[in-house]
Amino acid sequence: MKTNKIGMRIFLLIAAFLLLLFFSNDFGLIDIQKTSIITAIGIDAGEEGGMDITAQIAVPEAGNSGKAGNVSVKGARTVGEAISLLNLKTGWYPTLVHCRLILLGEAATKTDVFRSLDYFLRSQFVEDSCLVAVCAERAEDALGAQSPVGDMTYAAIEKVLSSEAQKTGLVSVNNLREFSKGYYSVGKSSFLPVLTLKKDAQAEGGGSSSANESQSGSSAKSASAGSDLFDASSTMLFFRGRQADVLSAEETLAFNLAYTATDFAYGNVSVSENGENVTYNLKIKITKKSEKVSDEKGVPVLRFSIRARAQIADASDAGSAQEVAQSSVVPAFVLQAAQDRLRLQLDAAFKKAQNCGCDLFGVCQSLQRFQPRLLQTLGENALSAAKASFDIRFDTLH
Repeated sequence: MKTNKIGMRIFLLIAAFLLLLFFSNDFGLIDIQKTSIITAIGIDAGEEGGMDITAQIAVPEAGNSGKAGNVSVKGARTVGEAISLLNLKTGWYPTLVHCRLILLGEAATKTDVFRSLDYFLRSQFVEDSCLVAVCAERAEDALGAQSPVGDMTYAAIEKVLSSEAQKTGLVSVNNLREFSKGYYSVGKSSFLPVLTLKKDAQAEGGGSSSANESQSGSSAKSASAGSDLFDASSTMLFFRGRQADVLSAEETLAFNLAYTATDFAYGNVSVSENGENVTYNLKIKITKKSEKVSDEKGVPVLRFSIRARAQIADASDAGSAQEVAQSSVVPAFVLQAAQDRLRLQLDAAFKKAQNCGCDLFGVCQSLQRFQPRLLQTLGENALSAAKASFDIRFDTLH
C-alpha cells in the first residue's frame, strides 16, 4: 500500500514537471509568431554565377489565416545559404516541410540544375513528391504574379500542374523524385513542364521587386489589376541536368498519350470534306498502350502500341441533326486522320529528343535492363542508333 502511494506521488511530480516545461516552451518549440512556412521556392540565375532565390511564404498569425508574401535573396552561392539569409534578414524560422513547388527560371536551366536541386534531395524536410517546373522567363516573376485562386500564387500554379491536368494530356507533370531518377539514370535525361505567364496578364500586373532583399505581400497589387493566368502545355527536355530542347504543345500531347499516365485527351484533326477544310475536336480515350525496345540486327527499335476510342466533341462545320445525335460515331476517314496526326507528332517528339541527346522514352534504361550486351556494344551511341516503330489504332466509341 505504501509503495502504491510513493508511485502515485512520483507520477504526479513528473506530470507537473512536464506541464511546466510545456507551458514555458522549454521543449524547444518555435513560437508560431516567429515561424514562416515556405510553400514555394523560385530559383533564378544570378550575377557572377550566383543564385537569386525567391520564397513564397505564409506567416501564421493568431486569430486569422495569416499573411502571404514573397521574400527574395540575391546572389546566394547555394540554396542553403539563401534559406539561412531568410532567417537572418526577416527574423523568421523558415521551414520547408510544406514546400510543394520548386520553380526554375529559364536562365537557370542552362547550367546543371542539380547544382541547386540537390539541396532539396539532401534535406529530410522536403518531400520528394514536390512539384518541379521551369518558367519561360524568371521564377521570381511567376511567384510575383496575381493569383486567380486565393491569395497564394503557388495554389494557382499547382492547379495548372495537377494530376488531373496530367491525366488529360494538357501538361507533362514531374516531381522532384522522378526528375532526379531520370538525372541519375543511365540516360541522364528527364523533362519538366514549362510554365508561361500569359502576355495579356503580364501587362495587367506582373513583376516583382528588384531589391537585394525584397518582401511583398499578396495585397501589394490592386484588386483591379486583374489576375494572371498560367500555361504549361509545352515541355522542356533535359540532358545531364541542362536544358536540351522544348516540345511543342502538340508534341507534349503525343508524348503524354503514348508514355505517361494520360487517360484521355481532346485533340483537333483537320480533314477535307466536299472541297472544304473541316476541323473536328475529338475526345480520345486510351484503352491500351505500351512501349518496348527490341534488338533487331543490332539496332534498338522502340515499338509504340496505342489503342484508343474516340468520339466527336465538336466540329468547325455545322452538322445535321443526325450527325449531332450520333456524335459517338466517328467517320473512318476522321479516325484515320487522327491516327496519322498522333503518329506524326509522336515521331517528331522522338526525333527531337533523340537529336538533343535526351532519352525521353527510356531507351537506354530499357536496354540496360533487358539488352545489356547491346547497350555495351553501342555505348554512348545507343540513343542515336535507335529507331521508332508505331502501331496506332483509333476506333469509334460505338
